[in-house]
Amino acid sequence: MKSVISLFIALFCAPMLYAGDLENIMRAASFENHAIDLNAAAGTTIFASPRPTVPEVNKNFTFKYKFCWARGKDANAERMGMAYSFCINSLEVTAGIRENTKLKVEGDVLNGSFDIKTGPPSDGLYKATAVIFKREPLIQVCAPAEAAYIELSLLIDERGKIVSDPEIKSFYGKTADTCGSSWNYREIKYALKGE
Repeated sequence: MKSVISLFIALFCAPMLYAGDLENIMRAASFENHAIDLNAAAGTTIFASPRPTVPEVNKNFTFKYKFCWARGKDANAERMGMAYSFCINSLEVTAGIRENTKLKVEGDVLNGSFDIKTGPPSDGLYKATAVIFKREPLIQVCAPAEAAYIELSLLIDERGKIVSDPEIKSFYGKTADTCGSSWNYREIKYALKGE
């Protein structure tokens, strides 16, 4: 009965308290206070409102099945260490598109965190591309050189949420002279394998 009378007195006197006193009372309350409506009618009724929902961002992209790719024989690809086949089990974009965006890849052969480049938006989505394999042997000045890489592309929204299946493209390139010749690249075809 005493607690009911104390509560009644506190509610009755609340309009007469200074703002700082009301804050002290709220801090001392034993119940969990997520959000409180301080603009309640007549200043005497205080309602606890539910915790606002915040959309979840940067969750792992859940595949219906793992994505696996395989290529045929290619002497250049083999010399550069490009896998015959590889699978990706999960992907995660570690930040929104305006931050230091990385793509976290978990797979059987290729794993790690890779820089993402995004294209201009289209229908509110961005094409994001990350180079998930890169092999560039030590290049000497004004000498022949070769390189190979695999890039993964997908669509993300502004928060960094993945909204499409990944696609793979890979390339092998060489130049006769790093000083005076352009690089000649050709695609190494990887095909998506059904699981």
